[in-house]
Amino acid sequence: MERAQYRVVTYRPEHRAQVLEVQNHLWGPHTELNAAYLDWKHVHNPYVSEPLIYLAMHGERAVGMYSFVGAKWEFGSPRQTLVLPLASDVVIAPDHRNRGLLSLIRKAALKDLAEKGYSYVLSMGTRPKVLMSSMRAGWRSVGSLRPVGCTVTQRESFPHLRALLKKSRLAVSVYRKLCNPIWKSPPNPFDLLDRINDQRNGKLGDHVSIGKTPRNLEMARLRSRLDKDSRIRHVQDEGYYAWRLQNPRSNYRFLFWDDADLQGYVVLQATAFPSVEPIGVIDWGATSEKAQAELLQAAIQLTCGQTLVTWSATLTERERRILEAAGFKSLPQAIIEYPWVATVRPVREEMLNQEWRLGDQALLDIGNWDFRMLHSRAF
Repeated sequence: MERAQYRVVTYRPEHRAQVLEVQNHLWGPHTELNAAYLDWKHVHNPYVSEPLIYLAMHGERAVGMYSFVGAKWEFGSPRQTLVLPLASDVVIAPDHRNRGLLSLIRKAALKDLAEKGYSYVLSMGTRPKVLMSSMRAGWRSVGSLRPVGCTVTQRESFPHLRALLKKSRLAVSVYRKLCNPIWKSPPNPFDLLDRINDQRNGKLGDHVSIGKTPRNLEMARLRSRLDKDSRIRHVQDEGYYAWRLQNPRSNYRFLFWDDADLQGYVVLQATAFPSVEPIGVIDWGATSEKAQAELLQAAIQLTCGQTLVTWSATLTERERRILEAAGFKSLPQAIIEYPWVATVRPVREEMLNQEWRLGDQALLDIGNWDFRMLHSRAF
């Protein structure tokens, strides 16, 4: 078959069943879950009026997909906002691979995005083959997101958890059982956290508590207090949290540090079905080093035996110091499924040889960005 036998179309609701079929080659045969994921990510995305999904059609059959997710970024001083879509799902049906369809869809997608008025597109972690193809097609690297991880055993973490729980016999008993090396890893990676949460009504001490649901407004208000520099970062307002933390393919748990009001939080994300994937520390912030360190320590202890991962490239020096003290180190390639590299590209071909900027900030300088796993872990 020649490439001339294919055409690229933008997604319409009548393509839904075919998109779900081709997605089986990417996400596995979880039809209901894939359908909910498609709706959440693209149909209900708060930053675009219609899904940014592009399909390669062979006859009347969808055989390839390249999608972008609406994402709203803020930059400069005074702050300005702009939607810069994130490259997302890329999949070609097995019997139509190695025929140049990826470049065909991508070219059509960029042309459509330019016509829709977008300026740049971003990517944060993708399969090696897709990444190499993208770089040949004009994408450029902003830099490594520097994933780091930590796995804690019972011996390492038990004294700290015992202090945190103030020697609660029941909670310590649960912890010992679940962290015993001969105990099989539970299907729910948050099993220990949930059991201790149930036994202690969510309280881990004077300040730290566990939550199964986010505190969207409080988290957004705290985030606005913490993010004072002029770097480019995703908007994290109440509406963003309300949408982002509803990913049906993920489970979330939250740790909060309160005094008179919310002073810090951690968002943990794991897949919604049994998996060997690490747990992501996808968002994390606090008003003081003490609160931030206590939150991270609690997250480590309450996910005993699991591997926690996060991105460190654009964290503050204080955050990097806390991570290092807690035992976070660069991850071996065996744990990193994708090369976590941020890349960017203008949608218009004539911009490829110009300087890429938002306001006075160069896009290829990672020092101008604040990348959090929250912005990409779902995609």
